[in-house]
Amino acid sequence: MVDGDDEPLNAVELIATVSHELRSPLTSIKGFTSLLISRWDGIADDRKLELLEQIRLDADRVTRMLTELLDVSRLETGRLHLRVRPLDVAALTHSVVEKVALHEPDLDAAIAFPADFPEVTADPDKVEQVLTNLVENAAKYANPLGLRIEGTVVGDGVAVAVSDRGQGIPEVDLPRVFERFFRRDEGRPTGTGLGLWISRGLVEAHGGHLTATSVEGEGSTFRFTLPLVPPSAPPAAS
Repeated sequence: MVDGDDEPLNAVELIATVSHELRSPLTSIKGFTSLLISRWDGIADDRKLELLEQIRLDADRVTRMLTELLDVSRLETGRLHLRVRPLDVAALTHSVVEKVALHEPDLDAAIAFPADFPEVTADPDKVEQVLTNLVENAAKYANPLGLRIEGTVVGDGVAVAVSDRGQGIPEVDLPRVFERFFRRDEGRPTGTGLGLWISRGLVEAHGGHLTATSVEGEGSTFRFTLPLVPPSAPPAAS
């Protein structure tokens, strides 16, 4: 759960932010589909595939934003339900990197997990959401080259760290990265500014923690922990 001293989200600010961010992918989807419908026979097959791929990526972007809206509501009201099952975090990490690379073609990420890395009992969709957010943020706001994602065993749980070789986060900004709507000017800021706040809430709902460290000029590391079994999280009904 997110920190109890967080103020409730301002509905007007939330709607304005999400509406602005939805405009771009929806405009793209409408434009490309109109082009395909009106000029299908005159468009080369490879160009059709490019347009369809862009439509798919934009649709994924819309889906992620709508998911964020639902998560905000559930985290704010304490109605987030985890659908937990055994999860191979190492395999999930490889899958996330492959998906992110589809729209971040310069992504170069080294993945390091020990061979005996244990499974955890967690909600696969929520952990994937956290990993995707951290990897995408590293690629957009830092540097897509030289990323390292490392898994370690810590006590009765595991930890996953996403490290980049970007310019780092200024000391004055570091305490604010988990604030709602916070977006730094560096990199290619997109999205609602809720991703890290939501990710922290999702990790804490599992009984873990999400933290950030950074050294200016060297890079940043976002690290989250997960217990092997989350507290008070009954398995989802099949």
